[in-house]
Amino acid sequence: MNRRDSDHRPRGTGALVIKDEDSDATAAKLEAVLGICQRPGRILVLMQDNPDPDALASAAALRDLVYLRLKKRLTIGYGGTCGRAENRAMMAVLRIDARRLTLAQLPRYKTICLVDAQPNAGNNILVPSRPPEIVIDHHLLPKKRTWIAEFADVRPGYGATSTILYEYLLAGGVKLSANLATALFYGIQSDTQDLGREAGLADVRAYRDLFLLADKKKLAHIHRAPVPADYFKMLGAGIDHCVVAGSTVISYIPACHNVDMIAEVADFLIRLEGMRTAVCYAVYEDKIHLSARAVDARGNVARRMKQVVSRLGTGGGHRAMAGGQVAIEGDVERRLAFVHARILKSFAPNKEPVPLTPPFADTY
Repeated sequence: MNRRDSDHRPRGTGALVIKDEDSDATAAKLEAVLGICQRPGRILVLMQDNPDPDALASAAALRDLVYLRLKKRLTIGYGGTCGRAENRAMMAVLRIDARRLTLAQLPRYKTICLVDAQPNAGNNILVPSRPPEIVIDHHLLPKKRTWIAEFADVRPGYGATSTILYEYLLAGGVKLSANLATALFYGIQSDTQDLGREAGLADVRAYRDLFLLADKKKLAHIHRAPVPADYFKMLGAGIDHCVVAGSTVISYIPACHNVDMIAEVADFLIRLEGMRTAVCYAVYEDKIHLSARAVDARGNVARRMKQVVSRLGTGGGHRAMAGGQVAIEGDVERRLAFVHARILKSFAPNKEPVPLTPPFADTY
């Protein structure tokens, strides 16, 4: 494709796909991906900086596809950390060899495949001067598309990128190993919350098929992965520094040592009775990271998150699940207070925040 695209009209192999694909269309897309990957040179499958189960499963599926069809090995990488206990257990138990990479290491790869993420989203290490050759994702496209790729298969109507890769595997006639089936099932299960969040018919079919093939003992091990004591310290701090504003619960983690904990607290707090949305934020390294959840797509937290980070950073995601990053400039406390005010304005306008667990201190 190699050109800018600001609307949703089909343009070659990079056409936007919203409804379920038929087998012929999926087969054609698979051949386009393999055609790019068969070129000489190293291949990198890149995920978001803090990969989740959907990203890990999608990367593993593309790894197996390329090896079984082309006999080429590729590298799975990410630019940040994989801190959530379940995600680390998934990598270990299902043998997904993913490594941390830096921007300086990207030139060694001739072909880059970005999965479960998009360029310029702020959640991966790609820069505009090094666009990926391949993008496979299910998140919402920005209103004005500012990125390019030779091949793009973006399906916002799908609940998980793992579902897209499962369809690729079927189209390629690839027999799934138990580990890969387990990974893909867990990827769909995690991203759609057991089909209860933004799942389409394609996700339901894949979930049903993969459940029969998945290793249930390994799934149980991943679900019950042990967590360190620091996990409970951050969880407790997130609850202590928590306010309720209307039907939105907002949490701040004052000492965050694991960026994945921000999303975990948001996932935890959305269960609070009477809440429609949950937001958690914290400083991690040189940025303020945010995570938002909604009980259903009507919350449109991706749109609200973009309002929060407008002209400050980057953000996006799904209608019921989103994330964002804001660079720290100047005084950290003032920046946190400003972000907190933005969260209230976007997620709970004209609502007075009330502490969830008084007494409450150090609020912003």
